[in-house]
Amino acid sequence: MITSKSNPKIKEVRLLKQAKHRQARGEYFIEGVRLAEEALGSAQPVRLIVHSPRLEKITRGAALLSLGKKKCPSGEWFYVSDEIMDSLSDTETHQGILAVLKKREYRWEDLRKRPGLILLLHELQDPGNLGTIFRVAEAGMASGLVLTRGTLDPYNPKAVRASMGSIFRLPFLSDQDSREALETLRSLGYRIYSTSAGAGTALWEADFSRPAAVLFGQEGAGLPPELVEQADERLTIPMNPAVNSLNVAISAGIILFEALRQDTVRNL
Repeated sequence: MITSKSNPKIKEVRLLKQAKHRQARGEYFIEGVRLAEEALGSAQPVRLIVHSPRLEKITRGAALLSLGKKKCPSGEWFYVSDEIMDSLSDTETHQGILAVLKKREYRWEDLRKRPGLILLLHELQDPGNLGTIFRVAEAGMASGLVLTRGTLDPYNPKAVRASMGSIFRLPFLSDQDSREALETLRSLGYRIYSTSAGAGTALWEADFSRPAAVLFGQEGAGLPPELVEQADERLTIPMNPAVNSLNVAISAGIILFEALRQDTVRNL
């Protein structure tokens, strides 16, 4: 059992809390029973697993360890004290398991081969919002996400937790130049909508029968005028005038499920 915080492997894992080290190493970490189960169940590239005695006290702990040994026979395994796990954890109360995964690289082709909307997220900063959008995008049958340069790292531990495993399955591109992404989408035949809290086409009047991408702006600041102008059409969600805006993750969910509703009706 590892009990020293200065152990080289422990230091190596701890550094992954920082975006610059995740970027440099092409790795990130997940923690908790549910995320570990999701990762192992969807054949994610797990490189290393760290676990502590607390995992053995959880009902699903033994089964998870057995699954991990089966799915990752060549991965590194480290048994550490609960105190060491606490120093690694990004949560208030850890569950005794943490895994280091290799990042997956996607291309435009990975998004194109799936039906559904593409969501282009411009400079989002809240990890809870970003992770929730991953979750609602998978649930709403989106084809994928495009994250512009300046958007929060999608492998931020809080964003990964909020995705509840959807980040393992939904293709996405990150660190994309906004203008270049729009040019690529247009060249691929996508109609581009920008979201607007004011004037625009009412959501249910939009035609999502052809390939479409929807632009979402930063929390608070919204979309810059130059990106709004590059869209083919402005899209708005009609609502009570007393409410002037919605959370970006909620807006994404409403739009996704309207597009899914339209597709379901067309195929009846």
